[in-house]
Amino acid sequence: MADETPPPATLSMLARFLMVGGGFALGYALATAVLVDIAGLPALPTSVGLYVICIPAAFWMQKRVTFRVARTRPSGFWIYAAMQIGCLFAIASVTTRFVTGDFILDTGLFLVTAGAAAGLSFVVSKLFAFRPG
Repeated sequence: MADETPPPATLSMLARFLMVGGGFALGYALATAVLVDIAGLPALPTSVGLYVICIPAAFWMQKRVTFRVARTRPSGFWIYAAMQIGCLFAIASVTTRFVTGDFILDTGLFLVTAGAAAGLSFVVSKLFAFRPG
């Protein structure tokens, strides 16, 4: 039986993870801005709906591009989805609670929380979601 232990994380794997995630974040931000600002849709349901719609596509891209696995454990998608929703909730909770109104401080706050969420997401994805079952 072949060893199903995934290869160790590498810097290039982390770079691919950030590129895929960053690409989806940019696409999500642009689509949300267009739908809210130009089409006049309500911000909260639009942003949450688009975020949830992005999860399956992001999972597929992370599976193929970042982790390069043919299959994941049966619960891999649900682990990934729960992690993404949990990170969104955590970032929104922290940033709305501690926002100062100062552009520099708030940008730092957003970057630190997003970076922490991305790091946690990478570790959970690597160890659990994209590990062959």
